[in-house]
Amino acid sequence: MAASAFGLLLSGCAGAQEDTLETPVATEHPPVTDDSSSDEISLSKITSCDDIKPFVETWTEGFEPYEWNNVSEDVIQCGWNTPPEEVTPDNARSVEVNVTRLGERPDYSPLAGMSGYEAISDDWVAANDGQAYTMTVDIGLSAVIGTTVWVPGVEVTVSGGRWANLPELDGAAALGVAKQILG
Repeated sequence: MAASAFGLLLSGCAGAQEDTLETPVATEHPPVTDDSSSDEISLSKITSCDDIKPFVETWTEGFEPYEWNNVSEDVIQCGWNTPPEEVTPDNARSVEVNVTRLGERPDYSPLAGMSGYEAISDDWVAANDGQAYTMTVDIGLSAVIGTTVWVPGVEVTVSGGRWANLPELDGAAALGVAKQILG
């Protein structure tokens, strides 16, 4: 469900949203090397989605992994969702983490004018000559929140959201997940 709503978000179908959230600045992670080659961040330590799961355990407890989960040398696609027999309007949740080798700096500027877009200012991202942003689609009972972090060589996207009475996987939390992955 988060992936579908996130897809709508990226296609520009999001409704207007007035609120903007200030993302806390985190500096606990050392910068990656100054070399901007795709080898600067090693993904070799990630051999399966089980290696990603601890970073999102807070939001995926009791979830089932997607059948399409995939880890290769250049792409990591991991997702988990509420088991079908447990889905209710309050508990229709999913979490996804995608990591892609991406050498050139992406142009995120077309997204800046979209409702729900928020650039993330973070010392660690800046120290690594990166960019980060969050897109939020508030759908009433919950919200779909996708956060993308790019540093030279790698782009990490974490999709989660806000759910009633459960911990939010919002921009700040997703940035923390991305930093752990890029470690």
